Amino acid sequence: MYPTTPIRWGGILIALTLLLTTISASGQLTSKNDFNQPLNASLLQEDFQAFRKVLTENHPDMYRYRSRESLNRLLDSCQASINAPMNLIEFGNLVRFAVSALECGHTSGSLPGEVMENYAASVPMFPLKVWFAGDRAFVLCSRDETVPPGTEILSIDGDSMQQIRRRLIQYLPSDGQIRTKKNATLNNDAFLFLYNFIYGAKTHYKVKIMASDGQLREVTLQAALFENTSCPAYKTGSNTKPLDLSYPGGTRAQLTIRTFSKERIMQAGQDFPAFLETTFGALRERQIKDLIIDLRGNGGGEDVYGALLYAYLTGEPFRYFAALRSQSKPVMTPDDHPGLAVQQPAGSHFRGNVYVLIDGRTFSTAADFCAIARSNARAVFIGEETGGGYEGNNSGGTVRLSLPHSGVQIAVPTIRYANAVKPAKEPGRGIIPEYPVTPTISDILTEKDVQLQKALDLTAGK
Repeated sequence: MYPTTPIRWGGILIALTLLLTTISASGQLTSKNDFNQPLNASLLQEDFQAFRKVLTENHPDMYRYRSRESLNRLLDSCQASINAPMNLIEFGNLVRFAVSALECGHTSGSLPGEVMENYAASVPMFPLKVWFAGDRAFVLCSRDETVPPGTEILSIDGDSMQQIRRRLIQYLPSDGQIRTKKNATLNNDAFLFLYNFIYGAKTHYKVKIMASDGQLREVTLQAALFENTSCPAYKTGSNTKPLDLSYPGGTRAQLTIRTFSKERIMQAGQDFPAFLETTFGALRERQIKDLIIDLRGNGGGEDVYGALLYAYLTGEPFRYFAALRSQSKPVMTPDDHPGLAVQQPAGSHFRGNVYVLIDGRTFSTAADFCAIARSNARAVFIGEETGGGYEGNNSGGTVRLSLPHSGVQIAVPTIRYANAVKPAKEPGRGIIPEYPVTPTISDILTEKDVQLQKALDLTAGK
């Protein structure tokens, strides 16, 4: 039985974690810190088969973005590669590669977080926090005066940062062909761990950099434990509530929705439906003409919250989801999910101009809302392509499995969502903004919000 309002969200930092378990067989893991101990190939074969089984029995559309032949050939190749003992990191890489190939941002293969902490506390890694802007990489923070924040990193041990990024994103999940979510994941500490996992732990690195004066240099950096790579919290909003309304001058308003998670909103002492009713009543009373909705970093949550938000932007009945299905229920109805019913506009809906700020962390429910607003030409989008797909996604209820021998944690969505949108111009992509604005490393370091500034510029004088 599916809940009437499935909850969906996606954290940007994928669980690049290691196993905390005991394997009672030959090749057993005897210590939670013994990350390189070989594990029996036949047991790992069984684990990979179990991974494929939970996918085929529960995933609502494994072949949404790739053909059956292409994906099955890749999975067969992954399984065939388990022909000798592998350590935990190697097997984890294999599962992550297979999950990434599925092109489903709600499917994951990870290892328990407690061992991730053990790994971070005991295995040195690249000592700089890295910030990717496309293929280019920069130092976000550093404890080495020779490579200050803002320095561009050109290569590590002879591999260009373009090559490294292209390789690493093959191990990160995302909907379809979307790359902004993968980039955001790398920028949120995943780079340090994933680089270690794929390229191997090292004691030092030869790094080619371009200094702020334009000079090329090569420096040798010593590996450091994760705790010694910490950065300031740039624009995290950690001390702010999930829902916020402000008035940045003139007849403009800024509505910030950091999550659609009912639990997180309630924990902050807020109520989403009540907040929207009060907010849009205030917008009408103040005669606001331009509304900026900030959905950057919003990883999703309650399905119905996205539909409810759109109900405050339209005066007409509308469709939100076109179709939902699962393996156990190929055709779902409004009795199964209220998002399939025709949605009614809110009484105090907003009639002015709408501008939506988006980025690679705008995912799941947040991306669904954006898709409906884009399809109905109800908003102008500013920022970066959303991390969630325009046409829909695979999410809903989740089946979780701990693989029997390795302990790798698998999470598989069970419902296929199709948004009620006009045909995509670029299938397999997210919502691509009319005004693409990507922060530079200088913007990040100085905490300059260029995406919001673009929205303010577009609404100035209106």
